[in-house]
Amino acid sequence: MLSATRRRVLPASLLATGAIAAGVVGTTVPAQASVTTRAATASTTSVVTRSVASAAVAPTTVSPAVLVARKAAAARIAVARVAHIRFSAVSIARSKVGSRYSAGHAGPTRFDCSGLALYVVKRATGRTLPHYSRAQMAATKRVGKGQLRPGDLVFFFRHGAHHVGIYIGAGRMVSATNPSGGVHIDAVFSGWYGQRYSGAGRLV
Repeated sequence: MLSATRRRVLPASLLATGAIAAGVVGTTVPAQASVTTRAATASTTSVVTRSVASAAVAPTTVSPAVLVARKAAAARIAVARVAHIRFSAVSIARSKVGSRYSAGHAGPTRFDCSGLALYVVKRATGRTLPHYSRAQMAATKRVGKGQLRPGDLVFFFRHGAHHVGIYIGAGRMVSATNPSGGVHIDAVFSGWYGQRYSGAGRLV
């Protein structure tokens, strides 16, 4: 046990440390110990702050191989998305074969030609087209016969002013023809429509 004389000369910081360790006192410490603790805390905070700052400004290096792989993955996703939209457009159009023709209607059970195109495009792509074939032709990108893909729109008469259908491949389309025919599949490049074909439009 320390004598009274020795206890008197012990530094305050040491007494405070021992008291805290023994659970005798709480967080209140003598002034000298408090100063020492604040200095140590400030030093530690400074080191941590510098480390965080260094990490924040450190440049992130990505290898050329990783960049190429990322671009290739993004391209595959884009191609898959377009393929899915085209497949959906054809599926939706085919599902309406046999529906009634009704001027001014855009589904879900009755359609005119531009109403069917509007209905299919809206559900396959989320895009809303005007309800008029000539305006739909103006809203799409022109593609030639050799570049036609399922899901494209095909138009008839000058500037598509008379009729529009949804191309489903193999030279065929789904369209709402007239009150007697309703929605059915027709040839695009032969027969009555073949003589009046005026172009095709693409949305995706």
